[in-house]
Amino acid sequence: MLTHRSLVSLSSTASLARHVETHARRPGRPSRGGRGEPAPPIDDDDNDKDDDEYFGGFLPGSKSGPLIPEQLNAGGGGRKGGPGLRFNGEEYKTPAERRREKSEGERLNKALANLGVASRRGADDLIFGGRVKVNGETVTSPATRVNLSTDVVTLDGKVVQGGINMVKEHTYFMVNKPKGFVCSARANEGSSGKLVLDLLEQWREEFRSEHGSANPPRLFTVGRLDVATTGLLLVTTDGDWCQRVAHPSSEVVKQYVVTANAKPTRAQILAIEQGTEVDGKHVTPHRVELVSADGGPKNRIIVEVVDGRNREVRVLCADAGVDVKSLKRTRVGGLRMPKELPLGKYVKLKPHQVAYVLDKGLSNNNGSF
Repeated sequence: MLTHRSLVSLSSTASLARHVETHARRPGRPSRGGRGEPAPPIDDDDNDKDDDEYFGGFLPGSKSGPLIPEQLNAGGGGRKGGPGLRFNGEEYKTPAERRREKSEGERLNKALANLGVASRRGADDLIFGGRVKVNGETVTSPATRVNLSTDVVTLDGKVVQGGINMVKEHTYFMVNKPKGFVCSARANEGSSGKLVLDLLEQWREEFRSEHGSANPPRLFTVGRLDVATTGLLLVTTDGDWCQRVAHPSSEVVKQYVVTANAKPTRAQILAIEQGTEVDGKHVTPHRVELVSADGGPKNRIIVEVVDGRNREVRVLCADAGVDVKSLKRTRVGGLRMPKELPLGKYVKLKPHQVAYVLDKGLSNNNGSF
C-alpha cells in the first residue's frame, strides 16, 4: 500500500525535477496561458453519465492531493525547519493546520464514503432514510460534521468501521479488463454487464480478513473503458489521484491497439490522424501508426489519445472507414501493461509504477512497467 509521502521519498531529485517541468497543474485551476477546463465525461465510456459515482465527489473544482511535487522551493529548500517541497493542489499543511482540520471533522456523507459504506450520493440516501446515527442520535442531514476519532457512527444499529480512515494509506491496482465488464460503481438498471470492480473481490476479502470484517476502502476506476474494450484499467482507493489522472489538464496519453477487420489503407490512417468531431469538439490523436515491426497481423493500428472523450478511438476509426474488430488499451501515461498479466487479473502497483502514470518522459518513450 502506498502513501503520497512514500511515493515522494522514493523519487530521485532528477525525477522530481522532471515532474516539476512537465506535470500539469491542479484540476480546475487555470494553467499558464489559459483557463482550466472541466473533465470530459470519460475515457471510451460505457455511456454511464453518473459522474458522481465515478469521481465519488472529487469534481474538477475540488482540492486535490497530488502524487508528486509541482515545484521545489527556490534557493535550497525554504526557511530553516520548513518544508522543502510544495505540492500542486492543496498546499502543504502545517501540523497545527492538520490538527485543526481533524478537530473540525468532516461532513457525514463524506465520512461514510471514507468508511467504505457507499458513495457520497449513496450515503445521502442512507442519511435521509434515517438509517444513520451519530453518538446514538439519528441524523438526517448529510452536512452534519463528525469526527471519526471521537464520534461513533452507526448504520442500521451497527458501528461502522473500516475504509481509508482505518489503513491511512492508499492502494493502486492495474487490471487487465476483459470484454463484457462495465466500469461503474454499480450496474445500471437493465444492464447485463458485470462490474469490473468485482474482479478485485479477492482483495476485498483479504482486507476484511486482516481487519476483522471491517469495510474495505471504496475503489475508483481511473477513467473508463466501454463494455467491449479490453486492456489496462487503473483502479485505486485514492479519489484525489483518480481525478487528477483523469482530468485533461494532466495531459495523460492513453495508447490503444485497434484490430481492424481488414488491413487499413494509407488514406484511412491519414483520415484518423486528421481527427474528427467527438462530443461536439474536434479531436486529433496524439499518434497514429500501423503495427508492423513485431511481424504480427497487418490489420492493427496504434492510436494514442489525450482527450479521453466518450468512445473517442472508436469514433475516430469509424469516421475514417475503419471497421473495428477489437480494441485494447495497452498504456496510460508512462505505465505500460505487461503481456504476462492475464485477462481478468490484477496486480498491485509499487510506488515507482504509480509515478510512471504521470511521467511524461516515460510516456513519450512508450512507457514501462
